[in-house]
Amino acid sequence: AKPYGITLELEVVNRFEQFMFNDAAEAVQFCKDVDRENVKVMLDCFHMNIEEDSLTDAIRRSGKLLGHFHVGEANRRCPGPNGRFDWHAIGQALHDIGYTGDVVMEPFVRMGGQVSQDVALWRDLSGGADEEKLDQDAAASLRWLRGVMEGNN
Repeated sequence: AKPYGITLELEVVNRFEQFMFNDAAEAVQFCKDVDRENVKVMLDCFHMNIEEDSLTDAIRRSGKLLGHFHVGEANRRCPGPNGRFDWHAIGQALHDIGYTGDVVMEPFVRMGGQVSQDVALWRDLSGGADEEKLDQDAAASLRWLRGVMEGNN
């Protein structure tokens, strides 16, 4: 993959969905064992919430091996700073490791299509939103995410 400019990002997924890498430590160790600069870790807050004792420790453990970071729409609505998702601390941990990659939001809020089946979305989480409302929600989520990542929210 490297000669073609491809980076392999290994997603850490909870134990209920797969068995390869269930926490950051496993994925980091694999990357170290493989010892290729184009093999990185991908963390997802949804899965981290299930498997990690500390989301910020998992980010810091991944360090320079972190290649991609996912935030779920449902996670965004979780409380902080005393709740499970302390978004300021998560943003700070990403800053602390010098992460400059993408932070992607996966807003799985509507049923239908292959992705909805793949993630077992059984009910409409959008509140019956039309396309315009979904666009407004996505824009608000983007503003929120940028603010968190920049330390402003």
